[in-house]
Amino acid sequence: MHKLASLLAEIFSPFILCGILISTIALATDPHPLPAICVALGFLVFVPQALSIRLARSGKTTDRFVQVREQRTQLYVMTLVSVVIGCLLLNLLPTSRDVQLIMNTAAATLVVAMLLNFIIKVSIHALMAALFGIVLPVYLGGATLYFVVGALIWAVTVWARLHNKRHSALELVLGTLVGGIVALFYLSALN
Repeated sequence: MHKLASLLAEIFSPFILCGILISTIALATDPHPLPAICVALGFLVFVPQALSIRLARSGKTTDRFVQVREQRTQLYVMTLVSVVIGCLLLNLLPTSRDVQLIMNTAAATLVVAMLLNFIIKVSIHALMAALFGIVLPVYLGGATLYFVVGALIWAVTVWARLHNKRHSALELVLGTLVGGIVALFYLSALN
């Protein structure tokens, strides 16, 4: 079961879910989505993932998902720089309001996660899975099936992180709450 949980945590990592979410939003709302997808994936997914891997390989963090709370600040700050650059570029590109809003929301969420990290560790896996499970179905037509699939992705992600003892139940609940609040903020800002 440990290997299955590890595999599921990789498949539903925040980087992958974020990339799928942003790409889907761009494809659904932007008549010319490729530039927005490239900028978003580059600055919100690939650069942060590369930083995470680099820090882990250099021994500055325990692993690429940075299990130790005290080690997260450096990755969060470097990721925030990348995300802010991506936001600035996306706000200059002729892209949809939805894409700009999700990138700006990502930057704000990262700041909130950084601030919370000074007090308590919050599961970014649970945060992103909750956000993904609530927002993605809206862009896929809002069918109940998509919300069920989103809920299953969230549940599997939370189970995997708990099973492998990467987070406590409290950290997973906090991540889920923050992700749900961010999703509701994002959806309400669209209207």
